[in-house]
Amino acid sequence: MPDLTLDQISADDLRKAAYHEIGHKIIYELVGGAGNAFVWKNHSGNPDEVAWLGQFRPSSCPEQQYEAFTCAGINVPAPPPNWRVMYGMAGVVAEQILRGERDVEFIAGHLYLRICCDEISATDAESIGVTDIDDFEVDIKTVEQCAQLLLEHWPQVKKEAEDLIADASAEAWGTVTV
Repeated sequence: MPDLTLDQISADDLRKAAYHEIGHKIIYELVGGAGNAFVWKNHSGNPDEVAWLGQFRPSSCPEQQYEAFTCAGINVPAPPPNWRVMYGMAGVVAEQILRGERDVEFIAGHLYLRICCDEISATDAESIGVTDIDDFEVDIKTVEQCAQLLLEHWPQVKKEAEDLIADASAEAWGTVTV
């Protein structure tokens, strides 16, 4: 494997962070919620940490949106029962799709390893339903459902992630995008 420069590592971290957060955002929106994705440069100076961090911030809950629409007499589909789990795993699933992976069993295995190695955020683990890192399962059907939704909406994922990358890059290096 060739040695990567710090700039290349930083660019890769930014791309992964952006697609990860947009993965959460797209799934959350598809099940009836809303929110915004953010990425920012990690200024800790610790070379063992990723160069870019991110977060999805919900602004409305799918279940509350469904209830509000239903009360208003607007017929919308209810969020699927496993929406939280799909939302929680969507970031890692989007990262794998970005890498070109389409095999659902591989993606599920990768997610399982990331959880085992404590390489997912506490909020992602909570959404997935991981309460004990030594005793959990990754539901392959939910991974498949999540991957299918992301792939069906991949042009939107890509556009939003690339926009997020451009905005974060401009902010990090003091340039303005138009």
